[in-house]
Amino acid sequence: MYMASPEGGNRAEFISTSSKKGAKAGEEGEGGKAWIYWRRPEEWAAALEEWVERTGQKGTVLTLYEIAEGDGSRREEFYGMDLELLQKSLGVCVKRGKAQVFGSGGDGEGVKFF
Repeated sequence: MYMASPEGGNRAEFISTSSKKGAKAGEEGEGGKAWIYWRRPEEWAAALEEWVERTGQKGTVLTLYEIAEGDGSRREEFYGMDLELLQKSLGVCVKRGKAQVFGSGGDGEGVKFF
């Protein structure tokens, strides 16, 4: 629980996988899962925004595949990033007003940065 607290740097996020009614994320029990972050989604979002700015891709629609697996990101720290973590990080960009996500999900989903 410490790693999921502000004192622990919010480096963990519990995911509820329980089928019990009323179960909440972070409750202990069977089958519990957690994200343990090297970098939080907010930190990855900043890295993505910086990469888009540096490479002149503002206004361009990029697929999630291009971001995580494309030749243009091969030398970036987010290259090979888990798709779910990438989506969480892009969600932060959207909340910041820096991007808009398009599409139906998965690696065919697209994002446009402003």
